Amino acid sequence: MTDDKECFFISPIGEEGSDERDRSDKVIEYILKEALAEYDYTVIRADHMDEPGSITNQVIQKTTDSDLVIADLTGHNPNVFYELAVRHATGEPYIQIIDSEESIPFDINDFRTIKYGLDVEAADNAINQIAEQVSKLEEDGQEFGNPISQSANLESLLSSD
Repeated sequence: MTDDKECFFISPIGEEGSDERDRSDKVIEYILKEALAEYDYTVIRADHMDEPGSITNQVIQKTTDSDLVIADLTGHNPNVFYELAVRHATGEPYIQIIDSEESIPFDINDFRTIKYGLDVEAADNAINQIAEQVSKLEEDGQEFGNPISQSANLESLLSSD
C-alpha cells in the first residue's frame, strides 16, 4: 500500500506499437512523471489497469475518483472528451494538455490547456507548467470551473430572484 496520490491520464492510447501508443508512453515517461514526481503522484492510464471486470466501469471509476486527471486532447479523440466531460461533472481537479501542433476545440478553448512537444525544450516547458498548476492545487485547494459547472451556475443565477 502506498500513500501516493493518483493521477489518471486520459489520452488516445491506440494499439500496442502504434504511433498513438508511442506518443502517450512518451508523454507519461518524459513529461508527466517528471512534472508530478515532487508531488507524490502515481500516473496511471487505462491500459495499465489489469483488474478483471468491465474496462468502461474501471475507466469511469478512475476518472471520477482519482486525485487528479490529466487529459491529452491531442487527436481530438472522442473517448478522451467523453472521459473529460465525466471529470467535469465531478468538479474535481483536471489539467488539459495538447500537442503544440494542434488547436484546442472550440467548446473548451477558453480553459487553460498546456501545449507540449516531445523535444527537450517543449517537454521542459510543459513539465514546468504542469508542476506549477499542481503546486497551486496543492496550496490553494482551488475550485475548478468547467463547462458543466459554469452552465449550472448560470442557470442558478438566471432562476434566482
